[in-house]
Amino acid sequence: MVRPEIEITDDGSPTLRHPLTGDTYHSMRGAVGEALHVFVREGFSFVGPPCVRTLEIGFGSGLNALLTARAAAEQGRSVRYTAIERYPVEADVAARLDYASDPLFVPMHEAPWGAWTEIAPHFRLKKIEASLPGYRFDDTFDLVYFDAFAPDTQPEMWSREIFAHLCDRLSPGGVLVTYSAKGTVKENLRAAGFDVRRLPGALGKRHMIRAVKPSCSPANEQRL
Repeated sequence: MVRPEIEITDDGSPTLRHPLTGDTYHSMRGAVGEALHVFVREGFSFVGPPCVRTLEIGFGSGLNALLTARAAAEQGRSVRYTAIERYPVEADVAARLDYASDPLFVPMHEAPWGAWTEIAPHFRLKKIEASLPGYRFDDTFDLVYFDAFAPDTQPEMWSREIFAHLCDRLSPGGVLVTYSAKGTVKENLRAAGFDVRRLPGALGKRHMIRAVKPSCSPANEQRL
């Protein structure tokens, strides 16, 4: 467990700063704004299944999971949400975030690790305490939220080998979204078998990435 510091981002929403890496868990331009744009709008709302099997790389503050649960309720969909996290946040730190006023948020952090928990009728959560390199998933997913710390901080997390394993665990037409559009990230995703597409980034950032496992042909996007 770690005890990151709480910081307020430019849109007024809180994020956390990791005590070991010094990275923030979301953009300082806006934690909620970034999460909604990159993961919910360009990821969750893009994929089609009524029940979305979602994998998050880096559970962190739990914000992405919370916003996904809200979106699922609004869209009349359900979610099986798996999250892997190497550095779980202490529950009392999470409880001090403004998101704790949402009745789904604290139960997400109190849910046991390694077991499925029903957070709401439409949202089931399984948290895995492990390091991604070397970990092998058995489940199949429709959507991956790749929200690891930045490639310069954790280059081993953004390797071709890791992306290849994630591509293998995605259903045909499955989607991976991430905030980083760094050249090496695009190259490693392509080498792993993804169709890599560049989209406008969040809150003034130029670009983000949506990577699609072949067999899906999204329209009206900019192909690199």
